Amino acid sequence: MQVKKLLGERVFRKAFHKYSLLGDKKFFDPFVFPVAKELKDNFEEVQKEIKDILKSYDNLVVFQDVSPNQAYIPKDDGWRMFFFKAMGIRFKRNERFAPKITEILSKYKDIQSAYISVLGPKSYLNPHKGPWSGILRMHLGAVVPGNNECTLLVEQEPYHWKEGELVLFDDTFDHMAINNTDKPRAILFLDIMRPLSQPWKFFNWMCRWISLFTPYIISAYFKHKKWEERFYSKCK
Repeated sequence: MQVKKLLGERVFRKAFHKYSLLGDKKFFDPFVFPVAKELKDNFEEVQKEIKDILKSYDNLVVFQDVSPNQAYIPKDDGWRMFFFKAMGIRFKRNERFAPKITEILSKYKDIQSAYISVLGPKSYLNPHKGPWSGILRMHLGAVVPGNNECTLLVEQEPYHWKEGELVLFDDTFDHMAINNTDKPRAILFLDIMRPLSQPWKFFNWMCRWISLFTPYIISAYFKHKKWEERFYSKCK
């Protein structure tokens, strides 16, 4: 069963866009969410934690290893991740590597997923759409090599990541990512509940809770747990 069906997209997508308190568009002002200011104000400390984790790039979890049904998205094994939270589930062993990031994110229950997303050198993500219109996606540029060579395209509209800068967009629009440099690009990647009027806010949270019991989420959770065992055995 497709993820979109599991999350009730056919039923809710139009309503979530129509009754969004921020409007229905591709890009938004990231500072509508208070977490954006906190990340901006504490960027040096946040960046240091991400750079320290980036040293373990070769051992970070490969995207398609935890989400094989979406293996078509990355060009290769260059898209790697370090999770702090996924669909509200916290990965506390990972949080120890980033106490400042964890301190900031723990204040905001609307943040459903949070991880470091690393796109390898000369790599890209094929055009794709997010499965759930109930969230908006925020990126904080942490390690961005080159000069406008690391690009997010949303419906062909470009955004060039910059260190210390944030972007907020609707990932249910067709989008892709490109790293055209010889070094990894790292961002802090957040999925935040879309602000909605009632009763759509209630239905959005209902979709979120139901999703936790789907094979898609359960399978990814246990695949990540297997990666944790390998990763932390090397840290001993």
